[in-house]
Amino acid sequence: MESVLSNVCVNLSDFKMNEMLSINIPVYNIEAGELVLQLISQASRLKIDYEIRVYDDSSAEPAKLKNRKLAEKSLVVYREMEQNLGRAAIRNKMGIDSKKTFLLFIDADSKIISDDYLKKYLELAKPGIVLCGGTAYSKEKPSDEKLLRWIYGRKREAISADDRNKQKGFIITSNNFLIDRKRFKKIHFREDLGPYGHEDTLLGFDLFNAGITPHHIDNPVEHTGLEDSETFLKKTREALKNLLFISEKIVSNSPEFSQKMRFLKKYRQVTKIFPPVLLHWFFRFFRKILEKNLCGNNPRLLWFDVYKLGYFAKLKRKKPLRH
Repeated sequence: MESVLSNVCVNLSDFKMNEMLSINIPVYNIEAGELVLQLISQASRLKIDYEIRVYDDSSAEPAKLKNRKLAEKSLVVYREMEQNLGRAAIRNKMGIDSKKTFLLFIDADSKIISDDYLKKYLELAKPGIVLCGGTAYSKEKPSDEKLLRWIYGRKREAISADDRNKQKGFIITSNNFLIDRKRFKKIHFREDLGPYGHEDTLLGFDLFNAGITPHHIDNPVEHTGLEDSETFLKKTREALKNLLFISEKIVSNSPEFSQKMRFLKKYRQVTKIFPPVLLHWFFRFFRKILEKNLCGNNPRLLWFDVYKLGYFAKLKRKKPLRH
């Protein structure tokens, strides 16, 4: 990985200062003030030209009241959408509106944990490259109702760049990535999916088909917005619906997608031993028992994997999905 990145390293002085960085933070029912202040501090210290765009995707009024104060900050563009656009469309709008050479997308429920966060990205930035910084999780154990999300994040998401480059393939981690603006205007998030899940998978695949494979680097942000276990399971089910729609309706003629997408590979391997009808049967009769464990004080990732496989088998046995 070092040899690859050594070929794309550049000096910050190589850029025209009026073409540097647009930092894009989509917001939905969360306060982004602390994150914005962290980014302003780092950008000011680097003496780069930048903008920070905070777009509220039709949040409830209490969140808007807190975030509206950001409009008073120099170089911060705060806007409120009249209606909810969704995860893909809000990011596309921010990318289109952005003025700088590179776009950095960060989820609002993030905390900067490195004093060199922006510097690390900009030292590796180069037209055509996509950089994914990764995700970290607090070592402090949360309350029981949020244990599943925390355990999953620490075991499956908070992994080194080397491991992500081996495991993730074309997968983009949309909560923390950098891409050049010209490339993003040509290849961006597709907006024909359901409300949640795998929009970043599809973006990564579209970039892969254009000859661009994302580089994963060790530059994580801490994910602070842990969902309770029931909400996380609901989002997981929505994401699996999107994944089925993608695989059967959008990229059905691209065998590379199912070959490189880890969950689909696992599903194929498992169903060679246990037929989909058996997985569906197991999920149907043991769903409540699985959910009781996953929402309890000792959730097991093995059961979470079984839950996902069983639910996906259930989806595939139903009529084709439509969005």
